[in-house]
Amino acid sequence: MFTNACEGVKKIHKAEILALIGAVLLLIGSIISLYGLWAGENTSSGEGLLVSGGLIVIIAALLMIIASIMNIIGVSRASKDEPAFKNALIALLFGIAANILVSAFSGNPTISSIGKSVVNVTEILASYYICTGIINLADRLGSSDVSARGQKVRSILMGIWVAAAVLNILSTVFGTNAAMQNVIGIIAIVSGIISIIAYFLYIGLLGRAKQMLAR
Repeated sequence: MFTNACEGVKKIHKAEILALIGAVLLLIGSIISLYGLWAGENTSSGEGLLVSGGLIVIIAALLMIIASIMNIIGVSRASKDEPAFKNALIALLFGIAANILVSAFSGNPTISSIGKSVVNVTEILASYYICTGIINLADRLGSSDVSARGQKVRSILMGIWVAAAVLNILSTVFGTNAAMQNVIGIIAIVSGIISIIAYFLYIGLLGRAKQMLAR
């Protein structure tokens, strides 16, 4: 019945799996880099760990970029059948603009911090509206179990994403303080773990939605 939504949710599902892989790699890279800092960046072992961690983080970032592109394509397709996905698309596009702002003003801590905060907010909004779109589709199809699951996951995700966003903001605020590097590393790891938990919940909901729409 909702062909566009079905294809769109399939694409979003794949994108989030790719993003999950990126999040896991980002967590691994952060842990390795933190060990490098503890080992001492001026030692051969510490320097090697920092380089290795940095490379893993770069790979994770590339996967995240690919996932973001796939996500936008999927949300755009799904928006043809369900208006809530249009709001998610707007949030994602604002997120891209904010990321460009962060890159352009990377040397300005204030603007960079504001840009990263905006990115976090747009990610939270996009997740909210995608979940809402799934709930609306489930209601229209009379799938009460998916609708109830969507409402529950949406509430949990909002709490998790907000917590992760706060941790990311703290990391950005103290990012220029050399004495806080170890603390920043620990914050990054905690944020990564929280994000991975969120991805599993989110992917589970998308999987159920995909099955519902494919019937």
